Amino acid sequence: MSKSYLTVRGEAESVTEIKRSKFIATIAHVEDGDSAEAFVRKVRKKYPDATHNCYAYIADERTARFSDDGEPGGTAGQPMLEVLKKQELVGVAVVVTRYFGGIKLGAGGLVAAYTDSVSRAVAAATKALMTECAEIAYRCTYQDASVLERALNAFGAKNVRTGYGEGVEAAWCVPRERTAEALALVEAQTSGRVRAEVTDIRYEAM
Repeated sequence: MSKSYLTVRGEAESVTEIKRSKFIATIAHVEDGDSAEAFVRKVRKKYPDATHNCYAYIADERTARFSDDGEPGGTAGQPMLEVLKKQELVGVAVVVTRYFGGIKLGAGGLVAAYTDSVSRAVAAATKALMTECAEIAYRCTYQDASVLERALNAFGAKNVRTGYGEGVEAAWCVPRERTAEALALVEAQTSGRVRAEVTDIRYEAM
């Protein structure tokens, strides 16, 4: 996966009606293929009486799937997936639930309906740019904690955890390519009294 990617936060929904057919598009952030499949099952369970529950997802750069769920081949899942690709979204799953209204739309009409439904759901969703980050953690005194908090905030780091006891334990996320700078900053700001260490590498919304 690249150093950063665009995804959505949480879930969003869009509802449209075309020639008496109701289309409900539900989009969500997913972490991997398993969570994408779980999301699809959840939506299908929510709308068990629907005529179709078509889906598409891009879990990561290597995992993309789609399903027409009974619609004519190539009229639902593939067009839905193309919308996600054109929006350059990753870690995203979308299900379009259709309640048939009695009027056939034809192949072109179906493609347009499913494409539009996904586009509306994407527009309704809150986007997030995920950046490959290193989590750095340290223990320090309360006095050093306030100094480090100011310095790391100015550095552009994101605080992800702080615990208070006899001293302070804190963890921050920094862009991975700036890890060495962040570790050096912690040591320099405390004249070597505090040394941070890398405790995780992951993608984080910065």
